[in-house]
Amino acid sequence: MLLKVRRQVSALLHSLGWAGLQVVGFAMVALALVLGALATLASAPAHLETIRSFGTLGLSLAALTALLIGLFWIWRGFTLAFRQLSWRDQETSERLRAFVLRKFENQLPPLVALGGGTGLGTLLKGLKELPIDLTAIVTVTDDGGSSGRLRKELQILPPGDIRNCLVSLSPSESLLSRLFQYRFGEGGEVAGHSFGNLFIAAMTGVLGDFGTAVREASSILAIRGQVIPVTCDNVELQASFADGSVVTGETAISAAGKRITGVALVPPRALPNAEALQAIDQARVVVLGPGSLFTSVIPNLLIPEIAERINRSQARVVYICNVMTQPGETDGFTAADHVAALLQKTSLRRIDVAIVNARRVARQLMGKYEAMGQFWVPPTVTRIEEMGIRVVAGDFLSETDLVRHDPRALGNAILHLLQEAPTPVGGSR
Repeated sequence: MLLKVRRQVSALLHSLGWAGLQVVGFAMVALALVLGALATLASAPAHLETIRSFGTLGLSLAALTALLIGLFWIWRGFTLAFRQLSWRDQETSERLRAFVLRKFENQLPPLVALGGGTGLGTLLKGLKELPIDLTAIVTVTDDGGSSGRLRKELQILPPGDIRNCLVSLSPSESLLSRLFQYRFGEGGEVAGHSFGNLFIAAMTGVLGDFGTAVREASSILAIRGQVIPVTCDNVELQASFADGSVVTGETAISAAGKRITGVALVPPRALPNAEALQAIDQARVVVLGPGSLFTSVIPNLLIPEIAERINRSQARVVYICNVMTQPGETDGFTAADHVAALLQKTSLRRIDVAIVNARRVARQLMGKYEAMGQFWVPPTVTRIEEMGIRVVAGDFLSETDLVRHDPRALGNAILHLLQEAPTPVGGSR
């Protein structure tokens, strides 16, 4: 019986549409005002026996109930209106959102997260529900898989890391976010490509600019925050190894399996994205990582203007250290080694806080990783503090069949830092 009533109500709401919900909402608010007026008259010392017979308490409760129901339906109407506008008239939708939410959004503390790969996506999942103005600045040196193929064939920036960040910031489990992550199976020229990569590539072709394509994809996915490439120049990553060899290309660097002594961009003077510089200037907190140290985090800092703006920024600079080493990149690294590499291999000169995981991975799961050459990263808190850097150590692990950071734990740690007083520029190295 209840299921039948629920279906009938759902069908009625669907047929009413957002305008109908608004009408119902305002009608209930009007009823609340009438009932409230009656309650007032009933409590007044007047000879209105008919009104007084309703009872002051009963009228007051009915008025409050009608008011709450009315406000609820008005809110539902606005929500449905926004949703329909997002599909049919994106420009109008964004203007309406800005008009309604401007007062609140302007009060949100700005936060910038720099990185790439799956690490940045994990962090963004934990940040998107926080009361912050979030900007993700993403590296564009990927040259493997679907991104590498599109980069080579279409001469565009690699869309893979950008796509992952967009999906991480989109409403959880939405059809569009799942569609963006869909990867075509074997057979045909699209085999191995994800739909999101192809979509961003197509948008770039239509609009003529990769940055504009990312902004439009952000609107379509209705993401919380914004995602921007660190540069719009077509750059590659180059690494020098301990044996004196030099390799160009992110995929080749990871596959080399040698100790990295230095990294650089080709060409070396890539222009920074102006939107990235503006976001850093306005940020209250700048977060680096987590993610592959030499191929996801450091590439953003190899653009001199990006590192320099962070050095001069009034923001607190936070580094989130990886929980596991990465074969061919950080073999044998401790948390202190990760921090030292950021300060020695780039022109970054300040890290105020390092977030490190202090909980060991379960023995059974650790054995699987060690067989692949990956090991738990020791927190080495004292060594990091000796560099003049504050350490936030704790349990930041999420263990399923994989070892990853817990997005919620990271989000809570960042929120605590946001609520603290700002760190003076130059306070830490």
